[in-house]
Amino acid sequence: MFRVVDGFKNMFLDLFSMGKGFLYGFVMIGLLIVIVTTLIYGMILLYNLLF
Repeated sequence: MFRVVDGFKNMFLDLFSMGKGFLYGFVMIGLLIVIVTTLIYGMILLYNLLF
């Protein structure tokens, strides 16, 4: 019985960790897109202001 409970507990923890990693990946990719977009927009804005 303990092996069955341990198996379910390990499966739940693995799925929980996979879900957290999936969300973390989405957040990191979103932040990367925001930062790159801001840098590009800033460079274009500075170029237009200077020249």
